[in-house]
Amino acid sequence: MSGSVVWFTGLPSSGKTTLARAVKERLDSRHVPCCVLDSDDVREALSPRPGYDPEARDAFYETLGSLAVLLARQGLVTLVAATAHQRKYREQARAAAPRFIEVHVNTPLETCQRRDAKGLYRRARRGEISDVPGAHLNYEPPRAPEVVAEGGLSDKAVEAVVSAIFSGSPLPS
Repeated sequence: MSGSVVWFTGLPSSGKTTLARAVKERLDSRHVPCCVLDSDDVREALSPRPGYDPEARDAFYETLGSLAVLLARQGLVTLVAATAHQRKYREQARAAAPRFIEVHVNTPLETCQRRDAKGLYRRARRGEISDVPGAHLNYEPPRAPEVVAEGGLSDKAVEAVVSAIFSGSPLPS
């Protein structure tokens, strides 16, 4: 199996990271070399830490996409959990990746606001922050994702992503 970039996109708190980690567990059980690049974790690892203004977001998503492609070219299935609210971010990674699978974690805004573990939507409502996709910034959903995960994590969503990863490849036992 060759390396791939699997990009989980959706609104903040849609379940991107949770789904990516569940897919990783399934791939690990099949001994498939893989890793998760969660955008929050990558932001924490970078120095200086990237901001959220338009220029900083452009640079961050270019870096994240390049890192994912680098890992995929090493043979890893690279699971990227990142909102990437503009299609251009995901399309740049698609153009460079040896293989690209886009997963739209399609969760209603109301559900994301209820989940809101990081408090982004609450802080946005109070005017403390003004750069939240779905609250202040437009989120551009994929036009033709390879997989749509309605509402986030489910066995059906995990199976759909794993099937897309192995499409055209034999499934390891």
